[in-house]
Amino acid sequence: MVTRRTIRTGLTSFVLGTLLAIGACSESDAQHAPSGNAISAPVRGTSFDAYVQSTRTQLYDILSKGRYASETKPFGDYDIDQVVDMRSPYSIAPDQAACDAAGGDLVHGEKVGFLAVHGLTDSPYWLSDVRDQLRMRFPCATFNGVLLPGHGTTPGDLIDVSYQDWLDTVRFGIDAFGDDIEHIIPIGYSMGAALIGRDISARGTDERISAMIMLSPGFEAKSEMAWLTPYVRYFKDWVGQDPESDPAKYGSMAMNAAAEFHLVTEPYRDGSLPTSTTPVFIAISSDDQTVNPLAAVDYFCSKVNSGIKKMIWYQGEINELSGHPRCDNIDIISSSNDDMRTINHAHTAITMSPDNPVYGLNGTIRDCGHYDDPAEHEACETGSDTVYGERNLLQSATAGTLRRGTFNPDFPNMIEMMAAFIVASLGGGQTPAAQ
Repeated sequence: MVTRRTIRTGLTSFVLGTLLAIGACSESDAQHAPSGNAISAPVRGTSFDAYVQSTRTQLYDILSKGRYASETKPFGDYDIDQVVDMRSPYSIAPDQAACDAAGGDLVHGEKVGFLAVHGLTDSPYWLSDVRDQLRMRFPCATFNGVLLPGHGTTPGDLIDVSYQDWLDTVRFGIDAFGDDIEHIIPIGYSMGAALIGRDISARGTDERISAMIMLSPGFEAKSEMAWLTPYVRYFKDWVGQDPESDPAKYGSMAMNAAAEFHLVTEPYRDGSLPTSTTPVFIAISSDDQTVNPLAAVDYFCSKVNSGIKKMIWYQGEINELSGHPRCDNIDIISSSNDDMRTINHAHTAITMSPDNPVYGLNGTIRDCGHYDDPAEHEACETGSDTVYGERNLLQSATAGTLRRGTFNPDFPNMIEMMAAFIVASLGGGQTPAAQ
């Protein structure tokens, strides 16, 4: 152990020295500067409705005085009201008419509360398709979503955020459900999955936590150099800076945010996270280039001690699962789909429906940031022969033809499996059909 620490310290010094030598500190433009009014963790005792309203007002104020005041169309054809809607936390009450028609029982969400927690650089919109599909199946349930601190405004606001701010927000979201809610099911995407797992673990025994849903769970960064980020952030502000034109997520990654992600995932990486009896549903791609998918397998098999658990492993080009220790209840599903020109699943693909108007098959946002050459980038944006997949296909695909996947061709099937898992977690019964 001492030897390893010495080696790492030496390597850290070398890397930091190199960064300083090449002038690694970048200048932030207006899109990447801190807003001066970053979203923070909610104050304890605040009602969830008050939190939603104050955060919406804060986002509108920042965006209207910032991007929308200085640019004609900062997010393309999306106006400020649409962008605020995508980025804001929300609280959606039960659909009483649909609930009554369904029978008003537990299997349709009576006294059930769902909490959606998005990932790093994202917004609540990234779980909106999952939310809307579950609302049709569980019309009696309450659906809440939080906006993590540092998000929604400008990526510069992630330069000073800490993972404790994120954990405090998740804890607030779960605690905010009233006494009328007897079953709480957090849904986490990417880093959001790591956050809900940490919060549930810290609670110990909480009888209201009935299940966890983890989509593209971020338990460990894919990069083997991620452990350097807590050191490098003191010398370099950005992992990467891209134009901020996406209405529902940041294009840039602050080094501090990457460092805090590395720190919040430590209990998953070192195995210190306690085992849990909470039912867990996981969906992840074998080719995920943002997080390590095998870390999700290890968590699912060694830390989830429940008879009710399900994992969907979307099998793509990388077949590491065949030689990795695994357990029962893992369904292997091919991620290729000829009709939708999908070769494999990207980290960003799992939570979105092909019909999503922003990120779906015919959506307005096309992820082509992996192309530096202007001609290749343009071909990716406008070409008719493009395919969808993860960035590990970049070298094998014809230049300009690969769009990073932002939708899941298997989305309807995933939702059906998720709904069946939820019903089982709530105590059984027949899986509800979409209303």
